[in-house]
Amino acid sequence: MAGNTVVLGFFNDEAAADDAVESLKQWDKQEGSVKLDAIGVLVLDDKGNVKAHKLGRRSIGKGAGIGLILAVVAPPTLLAGVVGGGVLGAFHHKGLGLKDEDRDNIASQLTNGRAAVGVLVSENEADLVTAKLTELGGQPETHEVPQEAIAEAEAAAPQVEAATEAAGDDLTVIDGVGAAYASALRQSGVTTYAQLGELSSDDIAQRLTTAGSPLIAGHNADTWPRQAKLAAAGDWSALRRYVTSSK
Repeated sequence: MAGNTVVLGFFNDEAAADDAVESLKQWDKQEGSVKLDAIGVLVLDDKGNVKAHKLGRRSIGKGAGIGLILAVVAPPTLLAGVVGGGVLGAFHHKGLGLKDEDRDNIASQLTNGRAAVGVLVSENEADLVTAKLTELGGQPETHEVPQEAIAEAEAAAPQVEAATEAAGDDLTVIDGVGAAYASALRQSGVTTYAQLGELSSDDIAQRLTTAGSPLIAGHNADTWPRQAKLAAAGDWSALRRYVTSSK
């Protein structure tokens, strides 16, 4: 059964949050006393909306994952573009035990480029995760999610995940893939990071040309497959380092 405590650790920027996620994953592998159900990141895009691709997996086995819970924890005004809006709206109405002032506080802490790492854990692991997030430079707080709300989230998770899969991934996350290229890739049948990661740069170029959006002079898709593989794995810290090193 999934945990019922969300530990949020607020960091000064998205890069620090991404690095903290990777550190938590390594700690989880090495530390036998903890079992992190799921980890995600709450961070806003340039329009002030939550970056859906950073929320993390929405389901773990048959349970509700951090993506669904974080999407509900976030203030609804920040969720434009997040798939499953109807389902999430119902959860927001019920509140998951959070008061409006709790959500307002979360929203205020996500301003000026700040980001929050969210970890879904059992109650007896919350203190350990809080201490670890503090060690990693975060400012943590905990939110208890009632067990009945977790059960409702578990029931809704397949619906939200199915809608997410149908919508595909945000391919513009890949450095070099703008809206026009993303649209052309979708026309060619490439809708996910995993699919893009299986193509060669030549395959990508051919698909773009066939779809009427050929790579313009000075552009190439050489790094797109590797970027896509990292995005598919949710390894945002490694993706950022790879993009930086490729320039």
